[in-house]
Amino acid sequence: MSLLKSSIMAAASLLVSFSGAPCRAKAPPPRHGEKLIIINDDGFSPFFTGQYKSAEDLRKKMLGLRDTQVAVMEWCITSGSRVNYPSKAADLIGEGMTDFPRRGDRQAAESLKQLVAEGVDTLKVVTDACHGAGMQCYASMRMNGDYPESYMDGGIAHLLNSSFWWKHPEFRVRGPKGEDKVHLSYAFPEVRGFKMGILREAVERDIDGLDFDFLRHPPFFGYEEPLVRAFEEKYGQDPRTLSVDEPRWLKLRGEIMTGFLRDTRKLLDEASQRRGRHLGLSARIDWREHRAVGCDVETWLKEGLLDYLVVAQHTLGGYEFDIAPFVAMAKGTGCAVLFGEEAATSGHDLTAEEDKLIAAGKMKPPTRGILTMEQYRARAARWYAAGADGIHLFNETRREPMSVLGTTPPAGAKSPQDSESK
Repeated sequence: MSLLKSSIMAAASLLVSFSGAPCRAKAPPPRHGEKLIIINDDGFSPFFTGQYKSAEDLRKKMLGLRDTQVAVMEWCITSGSRVNYPSKAADLIGEGMTDFPRRGDRQAAESLKQLVAEGVDTLKVVTDACHGAGMQCYASMRMNGDYPESYMDGGIAHLLNSSFWWKHPEFRVRGPKGEDKVHLSYAFPEVRGFKMGILREAVERDIDGLDFDFLRHPPFFGYEEPLVRAFEEKYGQDPRTLSVDEPRWLKLRGEIMTGFLRDTRKLLDEASQRRGRHLGLSARIDWREHRAVGCDVETWLKEGLLDYLVVAQHTLGGYEFDIAPFVAMAKGTGCAVLFGEEAATSGHDLTAEEDKLIAAGKMKPPTRGILTMEQYRARAARWYAAGADGIHLFNETRREPMSVLGTTPPAGAKSPQDSESK
């Protein structure tokens, strides 16, 4: 075969790999184990606690995972609708604030401000360190993390809600009577454009993919004017007079969110062509509520939009459900399906009042219940018996789960159906 013909065939193969054809999904491979272990770092809590203060702190954390089974580090780049890296598309966390609700909020904001002043790009540092540790790095976006102005006297909203959120109340989710529901609505192209601007910046770095966290936090749609008008034009009915689970209403919202995923997949495919390697897309969804909030998972899988799907529950950890239907749905698509574990089983985020009491020595820091290793192992056996390709760890910082859960449990493990749901 001539060199010219060989080059043409190679180029054609690359184009086919990154074309719009279905089943282009390419799940990340397991590492140091038989099953996928993927973890999420929220990109805020370790700044809050002081664990991350410098670029070296970030590198040390990622490189410290070299000998674990973690295949993908999801590094969350958004808190609320602000970001933790130098950005032209969104505000830096805490930017412009002088008064903070908790000591940790001040520490996080000041650490990020100092890193930017030093020319540190946190996303680049984390990505490079992940690669040094043999892991992939997905930039994770919390799909709707903004907070109400009433929460902690507005302190958290000013810390984490973007200037876009403050300037555009008209783009927020609305109730059936027009009431403001806090979150930005994906029904508006302006909101989707704002979110896409952040994603474009992330893809400029050497990341391996993007992750959409739909558990942080629904809703993504309400009864916004563009949605109501579109439904009325198509069906001649006012959706506000129908049931909240009207199939046609859910379908309309699902079509909009699917369009956003298609645009993201196109963004990743274009970057894939430039780099000559596949860039992935993943999503974490609620197994019960995904359709109700606009996540048409079946279509996403059929179109090959996702490389791995995390199925979880929007609550504290310890929940159980049958993951087998999602495994069956993804069969033949190339998309891996993971059971999404939430490590925290009890407790709550530190309040401003509690922080003041702790600072004054009048209260001990509250503790949170977490899944034990015995629970993790027993649960993993059930999910793997049902066909799960791996485990996704959320709010987990211990090395042991990251180092052993990728090993397939012994044969004869019970299925989720054998366990009483919690």
